[in-house]
Amino acid sequence: MNPTSPTTDHSNTTRPTDTTQDSGTSRTRRRTMVLAVLLTITVLCAGVLAWWRPWDQPEEVPPPQAVCQDVYNTAELNRILGSSIGSSTIQGYGGWDRRCTVLSGMPAATDARGYHLHNTIMFIEYWSGDEYDAGNGYKWTDETMAADTDNGVQKLNTPDLEGNTYLWVRESGSENYVNGIWFGNGFTIAAVIPHPENNLDGPRTTQEAMAVMPELLTYIVTTAQEHHAIPKPKTSEDTGAPDPSDAADTPSTEPTTTSAQPASAPTAP
Repeated sequence: MNPTSPTTDHSNTTRPTDTTQDSGTSRTRRRTMVLAVLLTITVLCAGVLAWWRPWDQPEEVPPPQAVCQDVYNTAELNRILGSSIGSSTIQGYGGWDRRCTVLSGMPAATDARGYHLHNTIMFIEYWSGDEYDAGNGYKWTDETMAADTDNGVQKLNTPDLEGNTYLWVRESGSENYVNGIWFGNGFTIAAVIPHPENNLDGPRTTQEAMAVMPELLTYIVTTAQEHHAIPKPKTSEDTGAPDPSDAADTPSTEPTTTSAQPASAPTAP
């Protein structure tokens, strides 16, 4: 053998060079940096989405389980009225004359002319006496409603209620107010569905409002009695106003706007 001839290495082992090692380390570092950046972006986006709310879309508030000082069950009223109640407000007029207004929880909408639809579904009026002042000069008693022949008053069939009940539609310009009125012993309750043709929610025609009134008024009166929302009847010795301790808590005396009015239409009385 020639001692000066080159020796051939027949091994199949490949030994990495310094250049190959540096290249692999760089790729690993780059992957690590990319993953770290992506993770940071993901965390930041999640935080922003959790905080962000569209300015023109306030956070939705769940509807209450009961309305009108927690007297009336929301689900039951929705069933009777075919509505989606969102809230209620109380107006006090002094003494026991007061109103609870039930409002829709549906988004605001307009009619074909671009007028805003009213968001008042109905309101309930309580009167500590035998006369109901319905506005526009109408002051009804049990006797005057029973004897009326000029205003389309109808006596309702409400067998579950003690006392007489009536249905009356008051016209106000182009709008109707469908009234269901109960005369008790020294106390009066009226359930009113205003301007149904221009309402956002609930009955959408006068006929629909008239059709639901017997069941609606029965529920309103019986539930008010069960929740002691009505003062004790006056006695022959009682010539003054009902004792406030005999009724529900007195509502706020600050008037509250109760419905969205048409953008350019006159406000109904």
